[in-house]
Amino acid sequence: MEEKKSVVARSIILGIAFIALGILGIIFRQPIVDVVSAILRWVVGGALIVAGIVNIILFVKDRSKVMNLIIGILSIIAGILMFIFNLIVWIIAIFLGVILLLDGGYKIKEAFAANKAKAKAWYVSLILGAINIILGALALVSPLRFGNTLGVAFIIVVSIVLIVSGIQNMVHGVMISKV
Repeated sequence: MEEKKSVVARSIILGIAFIALGILGIIFRQPIVDVVSAILRWVVGGALIVAGIVNIILFVKDRSKVMNLIIGILSIIAGILMFIFNLIVWIIAIFLGVILLLDGGYKIKEAFAANKAKAKAWYVSLILGAINIILGALALVSPLRFGNTLGVAFIIVVSIVLIVSGIQNMVHGVMISKV
């Protein structure tokens, strides 16, 4: 009987906590994106500087490895730039933009091949390919805005998942209490 009460209490408390976190995530989505972006910027920038220092040390130990010196200097510069500017969002958006463009082109190519083969609904691939190309172009034209929008959308989706999970936990708790 005590175990049942603890399961019910845990389910309801977790449910309330998940719902609260989900609501907070939706309300404070932009500050959350900003904090995550800042953390990523510092982690990636710090890693680049450490990698640069390691490469320079390797060069000092063996002067024949000039490439280590070049990579080391470039890594340190990239790390410093990462600290100064919010390049992480820019880099991710550019990367996704290129992937979307390539995938869109592939889908369009496949759509034409499917049309030539008289396949039904070939136009779905054509439409999806066109959407990917448009999204990829937007990412490349305005990477910071695209990356920020993507970050906000991600936080909203995670928040919705938390709310749904919270509701499931509460329903679970109520159902267990009736057993």
